[in-house]
Amino acid sequence: MKHMKKSILAIAALALLAWGCSSDNDDTRPTGIPEGNDARPTWTGPNYDLYEQTMIVDVLLQDTLVQYASEQDLLCATINDEVRGVATAQQEDGQWLFPLIVGSNETGVMVKLSYYCDKLHRIFTIEWTRFDASMAPSGQGSLYQPEFVK
Repeated sequence: MKHMKKSILAIAALALLAWGCSSDNDDTRPTGIPEGNDARPTWTGPNYDLYEQTMIVDVLLQDTLVQYASEQDLLCATINDEVRGVATAQQEDGQWLFPLIVGSNETGVMVKLSYYCDKLHRIFTIEWTRFDASMAPSGQGSLYQPEFVK
């Protein structure tokens, strides 16, 4: 009981210390993007042997989210709510990149993109593009740098 009381006091003191050190100018939280409570997803990449075609795209993280990115972030492509591609974050030349491979048996089907931000504990999901295996792996525009936060 005595140890438990000391532990509770220690935790309370640390909480007060952390709270007392924060300021209104704290840049660790995004402006206008509330922190969520999403757990890190357990998305598993598909068996690409099951698909006739693959679409390979290097997805750059939206500028608004770059400052909150980490190597714990994930990107997931789904078609009809089925996982068709998963990529982990990689930092290259100061940018966060997700080398994504998406598998499909049909051209033109809608691909949804979900981005998990570990620091924000949030999953952002958007309608992304139609599946096209002939798409160039890298390029400019919203296809290659999708807008998760408007």
